[in-house]
Amino acid sequence: MPRMRSMASLLAMLFVLPGCSVWFFSGEHWIDRTRPVALLETTGGVEFAATTEFGVLSLGRTATEGPCRVHYFLGPTPLIERGELSPAGGVFTEATIDLKTQLARSLDRDPTEDDELCVMWTPDGQHVEHVGVDVARGETIRGDLLQDPGVELPAGATLLCRGPEGETLFAGLIAGRMTVKSGPDAGRYYVVAGIDRVRELLATPRRHPIDLAPKYRSDDITVMKPIEAQPPEPGEQPTATPLLPGFPLLPGGGGNR
Repeated sequence: MPRMRSMASLLAMLFVLPGCSVWFFSGEHWIDRTRPVALLETTGGVEFAATTEFGVLSLGRTATEGPCRVHYFLGPTPLIERGELSPAGGVFTEATIDLKTQLARSLDRDPTEDDELCVMWTPDGQHVEHVGVDVARGETIRGDLLQDPGVELPAGATLLCRGPEGETLFAGLIAGRMTVKSGPDAGRYYVVAGIDRVRELLATPRRHPIDLAPKYRSDDITVMKPIEAQPPEPGEQPTATPLLPGFPLLPGGGGNR
């Protein structure tokens, strides 16, 4: 009898929370990571971005610093979150938000002709567009270029590669379009800020470790955010901190030994 009461209580809770009950009985055992793209509203306009393992990355064509709004997908659900822009690497700009996004793992090599590639973007933050593409090859063609698929590809759209297990891998952002007017490789091509630019991003020094403090949001979600270092007041001398507890810094730059 107690077991029947506990089961009845569980069912009652599930009826009160219909979203949970749908998930509880759905039988789904995988996480939707098939739409790792975002739409950024910045102080300078609107542009496209990718939600990667390195953050929400764009080309920074409308703004590289300041506040923004990020339209992205958490599974199949479109969400909007406020964020902050900052430069990241040589060509990328990162939009930092409190919450998690779909994290597309980066391709660890240059795309090849044998790869299944597509370009994806969200024009309105609600739906996605995707176009199959191929790597450009020719007698005079070099670099991160794609054949013109016959469909206009917007700058900042995300280039994705199908991984060996069917996963979606980040391969770069559409950076522009070029036209070869004569010769054996005459035609239109799209330029990609690809894996070489990702390597530049990884080579950029970052402060580590980072001290964190809780941030209490108005939606009752608590997240851990980096503590921003406060600049010293005018005329204030910076205070040296010992490298190890109990070992003071020695005058003359001796430090801990």
